[in-house]
Amino acid sequence: MLLAAWSVLAGGNHAHIKVAELVLRDDLWTLDAEIDIQLGHALEEALSKGVTLTFLYEFQIVKPLKYWFDDEVVTERRQVTLNYHALTKQFILHYPQQQKVFDTLTDAKQELATIHDWRLAPHAVLEKNQSYHAALKMHLDTSKLPKALQVDAIGESDWELVTPTFSWWVKETVR
Repeated sequence: MLLAAWSVLAGGNHAHIKVAELVLRDDLWTLDAEIDIQLGHALEEALSKGVTLTFLYEFQIVKPLKYWFDDEVVTERRQVTLNYHALTKQFILHYPQQQKVFDTLTDAKQELATIHDWRLAPHAVLEKNQSYHAALKMHLDTSKLPKALQVDAIGESDWELVTPTFSWWVKETVR
């Protein structure tokens, strides 16, 4: 924890998932999560100069099997981009089906750090009285950076932003 605090104070990138849970809404399994995201100086500077940052959220539910490989029940990915529009001085988050505009980077990061009602799978996908393992991870997709920056990003901690995998057990008991 001390290392994480030092990296934030030193202006480095930091991200970790604080909480995540599956919620049954309208006969669909949805995901709610909260992530702590701190962008370092290099990422904020690149963003202010018009570089689009692409974040990838990866979610998976597996059914552990005793004598074989685990069975992947749900695997979903969501790509969200963040860019700065210099003319209007606004930050724009682009989701798969919508975009949101913010006046400050703080507000945009708050939205980026909140997952609410991510629709994942029908209720029937999870079997009653069966335990499942769920996992969530988020990272900056450096392969989407401009080519010149991709070279700079290789092995540079200034360009790394990845959460440790957040995992938990889910037991379907509702029918």
